[in-house]
Amino acid sequence: MSTSKQIDYLNSQGEVGLVEESTFVFPDVFTLTSGEKLNGYQLKYESYGKLNLAKDNAIYVCHALTGDHHVAGVYDKDDNKPGWWNHVVGPGKALDTNRFFVISSNCLGGCRGSTGPSSERPDGSGKTYGSSFPDLSIKDMIRAQRALTDHLGIRSLHAVVGGSMGGMQALQWIVEYPGFAKNAVIIAATPQHSVQTIAFNEAGRCSIRGDHGWENGDYKESEGPAQGLSVARMMAHITYLSDIGMEEKFGGDRRLSKSDEFEFSVQGYLDHQGKKFIDRFDANSYLKLTEALDRFDLVGEQGLAETVSSVDTRTLVIAFSSDWLYTPAQNKQIVDALLLAGKDASYLEIKDSHGHDSFLIDSEPFLKALDVFLKSDDEENRNIEEEDGFRKLKNRYEVKKEADFRAIDEWVCKHDRVLDLGCGRGLLLEHLRETKKVRGLGVDRELGKSISCVARRVPIYQDEILEALAKKEDNSFDWVIFSRMIESLPEPGEVFKHALRVGKKIAVSFVNHGYWRNRLHFLFEGKRICNEVYPHQWESNHLSNHFSIREFEDFSKRLKGTGVEVDLGRKLFYRGDWIKKCNFLPNLRAGLAIYEIIKRG
Repeated sequence: MSTSKQIDYLNSQGEVGLVEESTFVFPDVFTLTSGEKLNGYQLKYESYGKLNLAKDNAIYVCHALTGDHHVAGVYDKDDNKPGWWNHVVGPGKALDTNRFFVISSNCLGGCRGSTGPSSERPDGSGKTYGSSFPDLSIKDMIRAQRALTDHLGIRSLHAVVGGSMGGMQALQWIVEYPGFAKNAVIIAATPQHSVQTIAFNEAGRCSIRGDHGWENGDYKESEGPAQGLSVARMMAHITYLSDIGMEEKFGGDRRLSKSDEFEFSVQGYLDHQGKKFIDRFDANSYLKLTEALDRFDLVGEQGLAETVSSVDTRTLVIAFSSDWLYTPAQNKQIVDALLLAGKDASYLEIKDSHGHDSFLIDSEPFLKALDVFLKSDDEENRNIEEEDGFRKLKNRYEVKKEADFRAIDEWVCKHDRVLDLGCGRGLLLEHLRETKKVRGLGVDRELGKSISCVARRVPIYQDEILEALAKKEDNSFDWVIFSRMIESLPEPGEVFKHALRVGKKIAVSFVNHGYWRNRLHFLFEGKRICNEVYPHQWESNHLSNHFSIREFEDFSKRLKGTGVEVDLGRKLFYRGDWIKKCNFLPNLRAGLAIYEIIKRG
């Protein structure tokens, strides 16, 4: 970065500017989970923003495997490399340093100033630990970080945030210290390594140990297994990308000219990544940290739900669709366990082609999700869009939603457990929480609506409804809500049966397709009606499986033949304006129907 550009950067809005690293020294004996001891240790760290008087506005950022404490800003005017999450941390950014005191430390076992294999032994010999450095665990890293927060006088964390290994640290934080962090954002993580991931790590470690410069781990500082470490980095880097992302990056110009050192462009890219890595990372640290990751296992013999049973932290887990290192399924496993244990947890899945490294990319939906989650204590943040407001009616569709909400509001009791399928922006669950203190969970497929739920502090599980229902235990909710959405589902009958297994009662509302105006329109026009209620043309990709009141009641009767015993409880029918009620010939005269379905037994 040129001097003029550097000055522009330092003066630009939203940048933390010049930063300095600090050193925390822990002078006492530190016993690791392995039973081995360190005669004291130090952590390099950086901080941005100011700690408030209550000392509870701190956000701890945990870095990934090859990251470090330099999260944002630059070290001096000649520095051309801002911190690795510079687009996330700063004034007005997702981790807003005008509001929060942001801290990040190089983890124990690292090689950027924190005590690790490349550090000198405390015995005065002048020798480094090398391969004799004790085995580490993620828990050891977290305990060292907690000592740092105590040293800084932090009484509680507003949040702990991390991606990849940092996400695993964040998960360990909330397990190890229940309630100390009010919020947690766990990004692209896993509760335990898959066998495939362990295999990749072991192959990388073998390339290091098989290098002629390995010297059993006791190599000199300026020497070491450079080629082996480079290969290990290249192998790991492949797992951080995705097939689609690599094709986009290298597929168009996959072959280089014959005069180049490499035949394929991706070869040159990986070679560059490997060579760049050996200049900043220590081989022994790489071995110790990857081994700690492989040993990380919060599932254990008792299961993950038991491990997280003491968690007292509102948690958001974010996965990326193209991540095949820590897959969406592995991230869902964390949320599923938290929800099973009765915790406040949400899941978002962001479509991105950059693979595991997507959390390092400047992604608008990702940044928005971080921002609204961390600031969701603010009342103004929860009203993202004017049209989101409860009972702010602008058209007939919203009038219909108002009728739904009024009925469900009357039926649901205080402290009920409510599962809202197709919950949209979370308006109903927010209202029920504020007025009746219900314990709610929303399910929706759309990311934008799910982020709005996060902003409203409504727990949200972004997934296909049938898949989400399949993970829920029998009778785990008092109510399952289908508010004007069952007609847009594939296999609605199967979904309905799962909902009856999960919930004790179901509230379902739908537009009556047998309404007289629809019949007349088809009779005289010979085609389906298209308006605010039925906005999609037949050729669109929107599923519109509309049905009538009679069809729904016939379906309810047929359920008995499948072994599912239900009773039709309360019914509400509204005319075409969705305001006036209709009790006579509802299949012909009603525009909207709302049913209470009660499961027997």
